[in-house]
Amino acid sequence: MTITEYQDEHGWHVALRGRVDVRTAADLRLALHRLIAAGSTPLLLDLAEVHVGDATGFGLIVECQRRARRAGRQVHVVAADARTQRLLRRARLGSLLGPSLDCSVPERHTMAIAAS
Repeated sequence: MTITEYQDEHGWHVALRGRVDVRTAADLRLALHRLIAAGSTPLLLDLAEVHVGDATGFGLIVECQRRARRAGRQVHVVAADARTQRLLRRARLGSLLGPSLDCSVPERHTMAIAAS
């Protein structure tokens, strides 16, 4: 799992790559909580290269949305595969799906998270 983050006029982009599941969720949770607490602009999750492997991975997305809301911050999923989009809509979280944005800005900060 890798996280690439950068800021632009739309907000704070967080591009995740890899598999989000029970093995990667704990470390990813810490990183996302840090990002949520550190800013006030919208948090834009780019999940285009993510495979949500199990309920733990999906739950992490939901948890981030709730934590951000409590912090007064918006979270939007700006890119996701069709399966993840369907899961969000079925869970009545379609409002997380934001407008698709061009997330091809050069990488500014990348962090790798190893599965435990």
